[in-house]
Amino acid sequence: MAWLKGLPFVTVAIALGCGPGSLDPHHAAGGNAGTDAGPDATRPDLVPVPIPPPSPPTCGNGVLDPGEQCDDGNRTSGDGCTVLCQIVCYPECGTCGPPGPCLLPVVCGDGLLASSEACDDGNTTSGDGCRSDCGTVEPGWSCAVPGRRCAPICGDRFVVGPETCDDGNTIAGDGCSEICLVEPSTAVCGDGVISGAEACDDGPANQPDTEAYGLCTTACRFGGSCGDGVVNGTEDCDLGPRMNTSSYGNPNGCGPGCRFPHFCGDGIVDEAEGEQCDLGANNGLVTEPCNTTCKILLDF
Repeated sequence: MAWLKGLPFVTVAIALGCGPGSLDPHHAAGGNAGTDAGPDATRPDLVPVPIPPPSPPTCGNGVLDPGEQCDDGNRTSGDGCTVLCQIVCYPECGTCGPPGPCLLPVVCGDGLLASSEACDDGNTTSGDGCRSDCGTVEPGWSCAVPGRRCAPICGDRFVVGPETCDDGNTIAGDGCSEICLVEPSTAVCGDGVISGAEACDDGPANQPDTEAYGLCTTACRFGGSCGDGVVNGTEDCDLGPRMNTSSYGNPNGCGPGCRFPHFCGDGIVDEAEGEQCDLGANNGLVTEPCNTTCKILLDF
């Protein structure tokens, strides 16, 4: 029975290996293991340490805290630092920069109406309604849609461009037709040829005003477009020429393309603007992991 001589050492080793401790910090160690007696007050090292809740959002305290790209001491949008303390980006410019609206370089003839331009019909030629420097709409013309051709104003008594007469009205049969061409004339709106004071003419494809967004109307005028100040087509909003420039964080404005700007709380996760989550009206609820600044709450 020589093997019994080593038994006391094995027992001691096992006892040492199973010293006071527990995988469950809510259970007492040692003799109470396996019971639900609760934490052992005599062993503070076994009492679970409560994890404090996440600290309040620090955006707006004027200090650049972790996760912030900027902090200007407030949580106001439109000043270059968003309500999430992220630098404002303007996708239409392709860059991040100073407070909006995004300032595009002024290029006469690019078809984009800049703040200093009176018109921009996509070229730098005078005599077609928009002067070569885009600074003036020439008398007798209308340049209603940037990037599209200007059209003579029939009925204003100015004979300009392709008009051959203008008797102050748009009534046919009195010697000057409704599109300001000397009668008799076979040219009419809807024949597919741009004539006289017509701005466009797509023939049978001309659409009624209510359906002609971005197209040619049955009056041979351009239909609605973003920037005309009327909410039509697929637009969310339209504040008129040069006014649809609001960026992220301004839910009361109107953005490029006549769409509502995104903001924290719209239910869309805008990662480029620093949002980690967005549950819309549920942001900030105690039952949800997303706070009111669209940041994820970590609960350990």
